[in-house]
Amino acid sequence: MALPPPPAGWSRYVVKSKFVSMGRDFTVTDLAGADAFVVDGKIGPRERADVLDAAGTVVYRVTGRVLNVPKRMTIADAAGTEVASLHGKLFSPIRSRMTLTVPGSPEWELQGNLIEKEYTVTAGGAPVALITQKWVTVRDTYTMDVADGTDPGLALAVLWAADRWVERDPG
Repeated sequence: MALPPPPAGWSRYVVKSKFVSMGRDFTVTDLAGADAFVVDGKIGPRERADVLDAAGTVVYRVTGRVLNVPKRMTIADAAGTEVASLHGKLFSPIRSRMTLTVPGSPEWELQGNLIEKEYTVTAGGAPVALITQKWVTVRDTYTMDVADGTDPGLALAVLWAADRWVERDPG
């Protein structure tokens, strides 16, 4: 089945898990295959990752404790200033929900299907990112469509957090 084009006014990224890595790492390319981002997952007592742009500069840092109740992760910019916090909602065996609080912006909400790893991220009720494994045949590869005006690095940080929560606590 061929990958359909992204919706009009959206950018598509292909997010692939690195098979040999010490943490949960992703390489991210645009549709032309050009490097866009890298997510460098860290090993340690806390879930942690750096989101780096194509030049290798850290744009976001994600930290959290997904085994705690309630689940919570924070996203900081390169200077270490917290720009968002994610809160896990109760997980069901099939659907999951997370809320992302971004000061000065509408609250983001991620809803998705844990089995198919298909998520929609909304801000103020409007979709801002679509994340899925539906159209790819390689395990641990996502497509991430991001609406124009939405920060793809922040959307990628949310994707990494959702992936970690599913891997650590699938329901």
